[in-house]
Amino acid sequence: MKAKNEGKPKRQHWVPRSYLRHFATPESKVTDDPLVWIFSKEEGKPTLTSTRQVGAKCYLYSPRLGDDTQLWDMENRLSELDGLIASIWPPLASDFVELHNDIALRKGIALIVSTLYLRHPRRLSEVSEIHSQIVEAMETIPKDESGAPLIGEVDVKGVVRPFDNSDWHHYKSAGCEEKKLMFVNSLKQNATYLAKILMKKRWSVFFSQDPVFITTDTPVAVFNSARSIFGLRTPGTVLSFPLSPTRILMMDDRYEQPKGQYYHLAGSGPALANFTAWRNCERFMFSPRHTDVVCAEMLAWADRR
Repeated sequence: MKAKNEGKPKRQHWVPRSYLRHFATPESKVTDDPLVWIFSKEEGKPTLTSTRQVGAKCYLYSPRLGDDTQLWDMENRLSELDGLIASIWPPLASDFVELHNDIALRKGIALIVSTLYLRHPRRLSEVSEIHSQIVEAMETIPKDESGAPLIGEVDVKGVVRPFDNSDWHHYKSAGCEEKKLMFVNSLKQNATYLAKILMKKRWSVFFSQDPVFITTDTPVAVFNSARSIFGLRTPGTVLSFPLSPTRILMMDDRYEQPKGQYYHLAGSGPALANFTAWRNCERFMFSPRHTDVVCAEMLAWADRR
C-alpha cells in the first residue's frame, strides 16, 4: 500500500525554482541544479547554494486537518502556475516583450505577481496576527449563553451583514494547521482579485545590458513614499519585481507617463534597484554575481547620497 504523501513535495517553494533559475550563475543556469549566490541579513556570509534549498518551507501550502488528512490542492495549483512561469519567462527575462497591448500575457503576469505576493510566509504570519487581534477584541464584548460574542451583524465598508457566531469557539482555538488553512484559503480567494488591481496599474521595465539585478526571498517589493500604512490600491503604491538580472518590472500609478515602456538603466547603475529589493526582503538576496560585489555597489551608492 502506498503512503498517503508518497510523491508529494515536502519542501514547498514560495519563490519558484523556475523563476530563480534565471538568477543562477551563468555556468549552472542550464544544469539540472542551478546555483545562486545568497546573502543573509542575519549571517552576512555569501554562499553559493542550490535553488532547491532556498525560498521553501516544509508543507507550507499543505495543512494537516483533524482527521490527519493533508491537503494538496494549493500546492498542485501553485505547481501548475510555476509551470506557466517556466513557459513564458525566457522572453520576459531577456527580450523587449509587449506588455501593454498583449492582454493575455498581461493577465498571466498579473496573476503570477499577485500569487507571489500572497503565497509568501509573511501572509501566514499576518493571518496569525489578525487572528490574535480578533480574538482579543471579541473578548471585550458581551457573550451569549454559549460564551460566543453577542453580535447580530457587522458593518463592512458600509455594507451591513449578519454575523454568524456558531463557529466561534472553533475559530478561537485555531492552532497552527488551522491558521495555515486560513492562509491557503486567503491565497485561493484573493489571487484573482489582486491580479485585477495590478492590471489597472501602469507597467514599465528598467533594463540593463549586463546581468546586474538581484532578486530576494520577497521578490515582489511593495512601497509607498508618501505613506507608512498603505495597501495595493492606495494611491502612490508601487510594486517592483525583478524579472531577471537584466529586467525589473515596475507597476505604478503614473498614468500621465507612457505605458509599457522599457527604460535603459544607463549611468545610474543597479544599486538603487538592488537596495530597494534588499530593504524589502525578509532575509536573503539571490544573485548570479558574487554578493560581495552587489553589496559594495550599494554601499558606494549610499556614500554618494
